[in-house]
Amino acid sequence: MELNRIWEQRIKDSGADFVYFVDITTLPADIIEDCTCAVLFGKALSKEYISAIRNGQTPKTKEVINVERRMDTLAEKVAKMLEAEGYKSISKLKTGRLPHKTVALRARLGFIGKNNLLVTERYGCAVMLGKVLTTAPFETISEAPKEPQCGDCSICVDVCPTKALHGTTWSISTTRDEIMTRKLCTLCVKCMAWCPYTAGYAK
Repeated sequence: MELNRIWEQRIKDSGADFVYFVDITTLPADIIEDCTCAVLFGKALSKEYISAIRNGQTPKTKEVINVERRMDTLAEKVAKMLEAEGYKSISKLKTGRLPHKTVALRARLGFIGKNNLLVTERYGCAVMLGKVLTTAPFETISEAPKEPQCGDCSICVDVCPTKALHGTTWSISTTRDEIMTRKLCTLCVKCMAWCPYTAGYAK
């Protein structure tokens, strides 16, 4: 646990708001490449950014892109730091091989909403994630995914200007195409900002 504590603090000192150490040993070997742990971390978007979108304003900065890049950069940094201590570590996988959300579900960080985003209790959907796969001997967790808590809520579906969202409730067997039509998504992030969980965080 001391190793976890040390690295959690290092990663938070580098800009992350939260850190999880997730067991990935049951995933396909060709994906994890001998690694046993995914170090998952993330940064919340600012309340000001969320509020601007909810108020119909154009935010001054492209915060989603900027924070996403910061998490990618942090992943590269953490991987290099772990490698320097003798642990094989991977910060970049082929696109789609192991989505951040897949790891986040094993950490029980949140559930998948009708907007196809991870919905966390503390930050709603307003989080950007990063991860590093490693052989470092962290104490890990691996939990069953949280059940969606959307219920009858369809706010994200209703505010989508291009009708990209289908209103489908996620399950372990649900595909992305069943939840949304990707080519219609303009990345306006209204579905993120108007989620009641995100709204609760932004207050």
